[in-house]
Amino acid sequence: MESLIGHTSGFSVPTYVIDAPGGGGKIPINPTYMISLSTNKVVLRNYEGVITTYQEPDSYKRKFCNRNCDDCHLQLKLEEGEETDVSGIEMLLADCHEAISLTPEENQRMERRDDN
Repeated sequence: MESLIGHTSGFSVPTYVIDAPGGGGKIPINPTYMISLSTNKVVLRNYEGVITTYQEPDSYKRKFCNRNCDDCHLQLKLEEGEETDVSGIEMLLADCHEAISLTPEENQRMERRDDN
C-alpha cells in the first residue's frame, strides 16, 4: 500500500475497510484508524472517535494459549503474571471481555439514532 501511495493516482489506490460491528460503520484499514492489533482482534477508531474491535472470523486458525500446554515454546513468564481488571483498549483486546467498542461521551451518533 505504501508503494502505491504517492506513485499512482489516488483513484488507483484501493481502500480496504472493515465493517465494524455494533454500527461502527466502514473503517479504512490504515495507520490513521488502526489503533492496535493482537493475534485475533484488531482495534479500530472510526471518524466519530468510536473505538471498536473486530474479531477475526472463526475460519482463521487462531493462536490461542490456554496456559496448560506442555509443548508450548513461547517465551512467556506466566508465573509472574496476574489477572486484573482491564479498561480501555486493553479491555477490547482481552479475550475474557465481551466489550466490542468504546464510545466517547457526548458523541452525536447516539443523538442521531434517537432522532430516527
